[in-house]
Amino acid sequence: MPPWVEIVVKLTPAFITLVIGLIASLVAYLQYKNNRDKLRLDLFEKRLQAFEKLQEFFTYVLREGCVREEALPILAEARYKSRFLFGSEIEAFFDEVWKKAVDMLALRSRLYGPNSLPVSPERNKVCDQESALLIWQMEQMKNAHKIYSPYLGFKR
Repeated sequence: MPPWVEIVVKLTPAFITLVIGLIASLVAYLQYKNNRDKLRLDLFEKRLQAFEKLQEFFTYVLREGCVREEALPILAEARYKSRFLFGSEIEAFFDEVWKKAVDMLALRSRLYGPNSLPVSPERNKVCDQESALLIWQMEQMKNAHKIYSPYLGFKR
């Protein structure tokens, strides 16, 4: 038997082992990519749900023209859903939206609550404050996508 045949016979098991190892590596890499994409999709879905909950709050405020007690649980849920999914700038954004929503609720109570202000310059001032906060909330609704967009992309 020629010497090259002996070499081929001796190297064949090593070559087969190498091919099997390469195939196994390829399968592992493809599983890694698939799992990473699945994780990104799951994270995207949770982030989108949190963003949609925030938009639900803004839509409520837009529809009602004010913040009522029923709106705060919607905002609280959006805040809760966002807590661990986003960076600190979203948390700061929520802190500000929450504070202004509570301020709007307090102003509304001063205008229409049991001890509401009578028609006076002070009542006009409180009404102007509430209107300014409503405009601010609507601006946040319009611009929220800019704050959220770095987290809502699903690019590779």
